Amino acid sequence: MLLIRRLIVIMLMTMPTLALAQVDDAIEQWIDERGSDADASELSDILLQYADHPANLNDTASLSSVPFLSPFQIKALRNYIILYGQLLSVKELLMVPGFDSLSVSRIAPLVTAEPFEEHRFPSLGEMLSHGHHTLVTGLGGTVEQAHGYDNGHYDGDNLRALFCYRFAYGNHVALQLSGDKDPTEPWGKGNFYGYSLTLNNIGRLEKLVFGRYNLQFGQGVTLWTGFSPFALLGASPVRYATGIRAASAFYEEGWQQGLAATVRLARGLDVSAFASRTDGEWLGGAHATYRRGNLILGLTAAAAFLDDSLQLHDYAYNQDYFRGDRAATFGLDALWQAGRTLLFGEAAIDASGRVAAMGGARLTLGGGNSIGLTLRHYDPLYHNLHADAYSLGATRNEQGVGLDAQLQLPFRLTALLAADLHRFPSLRYGSYAPSAGSWLRMQLGRPLGRHAEVALRYALRVQQRNVPGSDSIAYLAEETLRSLLQGQVRLSYGPWRFNTRVVLSWFDAEQAARQHGWLLSQEARYIQGRWQAALQATWHNIGGYYARITLSESNLQYAFSIPSLQGRGLRASAVVRCNVSQWLNLGVKYTLMGRPGEASLGSGDAATDGPVRQTWHFQAKVHFYPPPYPPKPYPIGT
Repeated sequence: MLLIRRLIVIMLMTMPTLALAQVDDAIEQWIDERGSDADASELSDILLQYADHPANLNDTASLSSVPFLSPFQIKALRNYIILYGQLLSVKELLMVPGFDSLSVSRIAPLVTAEPFEEHRFPSLGEMLSHGHHTLVTGLGGTVEQAHGYDNGHYDGDNLRALFCYRFAYGNHVALQLSGDKDPTEPWGKGNFYGYSLTLNNIGRLEKLVFGRYNLQFGQGVTLWTGFSPFALLGASPVRYATGIRAASAFYEEGWQQGLAATVRLARGLDVSAFASRTDGEWLGGAHATYRRGNLILGLTAAAAFLDDSLQLHDYAYNQDYFRGDRAATFGLDALWQAGRTLLFGEAAIDASGRVAAMGGARLTLGGGNSIGLTLRHYDPLYHNLHADAYSLGATRNEQGVGLDAQLQLPFRLTALLAADLHRFPSLRYGSYAPSAGSWLRMQLGRPLGRHAEVALRYALRVQQRNVPGSDSIAYLAEETLRSLLQGQVRLSYGPWRFNTRVVLSWFDAEQAARQHGWLLSQEARYIQGRWQAALQATWHNIGGYYARITLSESNLQYAFSIPSLQGRGLRASAVVRCNVSQWLNLGVKYTLMGRPGEASLGSGDAATDGPVRQTWHFQAKVHFYPPPYPPKPYPIGT
């Protein structure tokens, strides 16, 4: 039996993977759909940490925080290991119920399959002698000086400096210390510092975090801080909450600070409690999780107290916004896997009795086919300072229905579909009357042999907004249409990887000038021995802000950026990394942005003279790996 299993695993290892489902595309989709790089910067940090120190699939207790993995998949993997023994390869996941080629390709860069033997919680001496240390330092800036430095409006210089020290012993202990100085900031004044200490699996104590952390429960209707996953194309917006998680090193928004812990009270029953003090706010509460079979139920209660009452200037769009000095919410969430059907949802009520709820179902049809339906209703007066559920705006003043599908078609074609119809019952920013909209996304992809894949993606967004320049009393609404058509080709040949992306963008409105644009991007990556390099050149001609196109490019850890391009110009970047030794990794990134014919780039104090702007970043990563922890290859980007 073992021989047969080994032969099957060898056959699986020779199968090609779906390149377009890798991590780069996950980040790219989140940026295209979310419209901001703030969340993606924390996602990039999380993914790079796992790429640097992959989670061991045979240690199922360490998998709960791995992105793209559901608790039901982890349970199925645990049962598989009990029946057949530990995994011999990551590709063996294809033999585990609940996994398909798409889900395996998404998590493949983040996990490994190594022999695992469970040990007791280590002593302090064992941790210090066998833990591993990582120190990342970086320095970067712009070559051209912005006007704000010359006229004295900026207190600091144009350099960004950072450090992040991380100590970890397996899945038991993690200590993180970080500091970040942004451009315009003086050294030692106003800089951002972070810290966290995490302990896992100490008897009944499942997790304890001291310092800065995030709270992620249910579907985000009641309580969710930090990185908020968005629905990948072709997948339902269901979330598999990680509960308490140490905050990312340089994510400067939304985190909590204090103490949080999760305790196992009985079999299937966990309780989390948290107390946080951040600038101007106290936050406290608890969450209980009950698991039985394929059912997961959760209860969340949270209360926030502000030092000063929150008061807003009165504008038409914010008449329903929160005002006051305290808020409280209570919510119930559920996940249920019934055969091929997944049901999920959460409902919450605030202190004034206003309700927000979302839920959905996803049916897996087999053969890589699935379909999902999602409903949401967020009351305009639902006030929650720390809610972040799936929405196209905020977790308030929104109603909608979404449909998603993943289909395997003839001729080895894979179709990913998503459609969303929504309305905003009350006023919102940019639309001073009730409004409605729709969103359609689709992608068609096909592998071309073992070394190539092509994909064609289309997105159409229909929204209503105020007519620009309309009278401030009698607001008029107009319908806007924004569409993107993208073609992508990926090739691999030996140590080389090539990615070609062509994007067309259109924006149209009833009473505004039409905008359109195009983008052509070519990237080449080289990975051989101790050297890794990525070169990318992008040409674009984009007629305005509403036709803007976001660009995904290779980055260094903690130097993450995804530019949003408009106008006519060229953007080129080069990333080079070298594993100088098993302990030291050096990297540098250089970016050039050019706008022919422009006298300056940017506006106000951030403007620089001339048609060219250059940025650079240098980074050093030092590993201290005591036996038996061999160093892992560190990839460019994600």
